[in-house]
Amino acid sequence: MRRLLRLIFLLALPIIANAQLNTNRLLDIGRNALYFEDYVVAIQYFNQVIKVRPYLTEPYFLRAYAKMNLDDFRGAIDDCDKALEINPFLAKVFYCRGFAYRSIGNLEKSSDDFRKALELEPDNINTSHLLIENLIQMRHFDEALQLCRRSLEDYPRYSDTYLLRSQVFLAKKDTLRAFADLDTAIIYDGNNDIAFALRGMMKYEQKLYADGLSDLDEAILINPFRSEYFGNRAIVKMQLDDLRGAMSDFDTSLSIDNRNVLSYFNRALLRAQVGDDNRAVEDLDYCLALDPNNYSAYLQRAYLHLKLGDYDHAINDFSTIIGRYPDFVVAYYGRAQAKRLNGDKSGADKDEYAAITIEDEIKSGKRKQRSGDDRQLSASAEGRALVQALDKQRGTRYDSDLRGQVQYKDIDVEPLGNFTMSRPDTARHISNIKLYNAGIERFNAATGEDLEFCIYRDNITAAQLDSCFKRIEYTTRLINETGYDEMLLMQRAYCLSIVGDYDNALADYDRILPHNPANVLAYFNRANARLAEAMASAGEDKNVPQAEYSLAISDFNMAFNLDNRFVYALYNAGYVYLLEKNFAKASECFTKAIGIFPEFAEAYYNRGLIYIFQGDKEKGREDLSKAGELGLHQAYNVIRRYAY
Repeated sequence: MRRLLRLIFLLALPIIANAQLNTNRLLDIGRNALYFEDYVVAIQYFNQVIKVRPYLTEPYFLRAYAKMNLDDFRGAIDDCDKALEINPFLAKVFYCRGFAYRSIGNLEKSSDDFRKALELEPDNINTSHLLIENLIQMRHFDEALQLCRRSLEDYPRYSDTYLLRSQVFLAKKDTLRAFADLDTAIIYDGNNDIAFALRGMMKYEQKLYADGLSDLDEAILINPFRSEYFGNRAIVKMQLDDLRGAMSDFDTSLSIDNRNVLSYFNRALLRAQVGDDNRAVEDLDYCLALDPNNYSAYLQRAYLHLKLGDYDHAINDFSTIIGRYPDFVVAYYGRAQAKRLNGDKSGADKDEYAAITIEDEIKSGKRKQRSGDDRQLSASAEGRALVQALDKQRGTRYDSDLRGQVQYKDIDVEPLGNFTMSRPDTARHISNIKLYNAGIERFNAATGEDLEFCIYRDNITAAQLDSCFKRIEYTTRLINETGYDEMLLMQRAYCLSIVGDYDNALADYDRILPHNPANVLAYFNRANARLAEAMASAGEDKNVPQAEYSLAISDFNMAFNLDNRFVYALYNAGYVYLLEKNFAKASECFTKAIGIFPEFAEAYYNRGLIYIFQGDKEKGREDLSKAGELGLHQAYNVIRRYAY
């Protein structure tokens, strides 16, 4: 027995060694993907390692790093939590989690994590500097100065520490010492472009525009690849009445980073200033596509719509602002003006009365004066350009749908559609999960096709359409010759659906099911044909009769009842409920599908959208993060735009 155990152990050694080798190989491939900014791809490799070796900290940490670069900060925090459960003594994980908390504005937790990281690595100057930045924002100036002093004792000629301390002094309104520290930073490092840029904007704030311009020129000479430098220099040039130069700088800023929200916003102000109102609206449209919560942009766009006579859009923008800031008097007056010009005198009077009431209550002390973002709206109402913070610039080495920072891809945010039998080359989306279904296997064997369950798109080629018409002719001839044949009817019905002849496709499925009421695929395909016919007949207004939805749902449910592992039918029922705006039933279907297949990314995605729509951002973030983790890259775009 002992010899047998030893023999089994020896035979197992190559398998164990091979598993270890494969795990290391997957980690290396994942790290390589991170280097090339293939964050979605990297996550897939780290997922595989975690499945095999869930007790390793490294894949959780690396996956957190990838999620951070996709702006999935909550997902990154969750992965850091898991890594720290395994090993609570990893400074880099505390650093990563601290950075994620900082990114969502939780400075208290962020600072706690940076402090823990410094306990484990006291000499890490990057962690120290991030903690100082947090402390400045939290107005904990004494602790920030203490950390600066400690850092300068260890590294007395380190330029960036002087730069940081200057920001502490600036926050304390001690501009003399702030300027002195920036001067020292430049003395120790004459190529510190950030120090020049900060000093230039400090001079701008003091209305020393020519001196500020000189410093920004120097910053750009040192580093001509920072979008915000050009954006800020444009603001200075506007003060010097160099409007042509300012416009050129805004254009350069956006050529470097076409996601620079503030450059779009400020260029819109400049375009409005020179009378180019339509292009100003275009810039604000871009601004809001990138940042849907930019209420200053809504305000400026509302005024421009008002000026251009587009009163309905002006009213919509003012209403959006009032929904977020119900005490913002300026928006009430603006909406009142738009309503009056639009012929709604009663609505205008109500808005003016609301504005006067709010003003009276503020004067009497019944309401507090606005603060924070509300004050920024006031600055925007006065047409003041907004200075750009000097954040680390984003970028990617090359472009692809799955590579780089996919959260910035230009996508339409809408639910993923229904699964159908499709050729992968005609699919809009192919699922990561592959389910065995006897019906589709028999269909493929009979036709020589290689169909899968995909989310279909209506852009098949002329050759593919021609092939469908030929198959319809062929199967019709055989059916006429031989009589009833289930497989021939299934083939013809499928092709009829592809070419848009839904009535005849439904007639074939109606003929099949009385003969074989256990045909899962026939119910599934009939439901999809009913849904496609209803959507096609509804036209652009998408006004589908309730009965049409009910018939499709009934067939999807029947397919699932016949095969309770066939989650595509359950998912599709959820999608139809979503079209009906029956969010409770839709969510129930997606939840049930996830219970059967926990890696069903599409179900997580659609359920996440429901949560976001219903205002539950926390649950929405969790589902979208999981969808992204499972490879659905568009989830990161939704997280960035709507989940924080």
